[in-house]
Amino acid sequence: MNVQNLESLQNDGNGVIELGCGLGQISKYLFSKYKNMTGIEIDSRALSIISRTMPGFDFIHDDVLQINYKELSINKKTKLTIIGNLPFYITSQILFCLLDFHKYIEQAIVTIQYEVGERIVAKPNQKNYSILSILFHLFTYPYLLFKIPSKAFYPVPKVQAAVMKIIFKNHESYYKHINCNLLFLKKILKYSFQQRRKKLKSSLKNLLIQYNIPKLPEQFINLRPQQLYPYQFVELTNLLFPLQNYPFNPNIHTKVWRKKKHGD
Repeated sequence: MNVQNLESLQNDGNGVIELGCGLGQISKYLFSKYKNMTGIEIDSRALSIISRTMPGFDFIHDDVLQINYKELSINKKTKLTIIGNLPFYITSQILFCLLDFHKYIEQAIVTIQYEVGERIVAKPNQKNYSILSILFHLFTYPYLLFKIPSKAFYPVPKVQAAVMKIIFKNHESYYKHINCNLLFLKKILKYSFQQRRKKLKSSLKNLLIQYNIPKLPEQFINLRPQQLYPYQFVELTNLLFPLQNYPFNPNIHTKVWRKKKHGD
């Protein structure tokens, strides 16, 4: 994590949330500047050390995947800035979790596996274009800032890491662009990319049968998923599952992208 990328944070740090404090390597720097920040850590031994070395440091003893970031944002009376070195083995699940709370997050500055970062910023027709690419271009402005040499970590990982800055789209005009049933958008993305080399008329065939939909709209029949821009998946969702027939209430359907076992 390059501290220069943290300079734009709010002065008091009230909305700063560090995921996985560990022994406080990043926390020490952050806490010296942002006294009202909060750290989240599941390891009680690490928290015991932090409590001794950083008196007054506010922390939550819990799993980052189980936190209700909406409540955290409301309690702090501000949108959140998420910071952390994300564990590679659960990076995608943490990112999906943050997407479910996108309205309550201003930005995220995180260290992730470089390969995952490439997938997030990939554009249509590129090799790494994926569900992550589509979702993060719909909900955020993602920036892959720079690589981090493996030797910067201990133990040294077998994969490369990188720092990403993710700005969440929270302006009103943005909501019009994703005004669809997100649960069906998720289904369409899943079916499409399970067979990414096939045309949509083939990969979505079983989904159409399941909901008694006669056929795909003509303009999508001969396209493959990697050819569609993110907004086109929203368009396709609305054509197949219009909101007037398949209503979606974000206050009820709060768990869309993360796994059901993760959080409230």
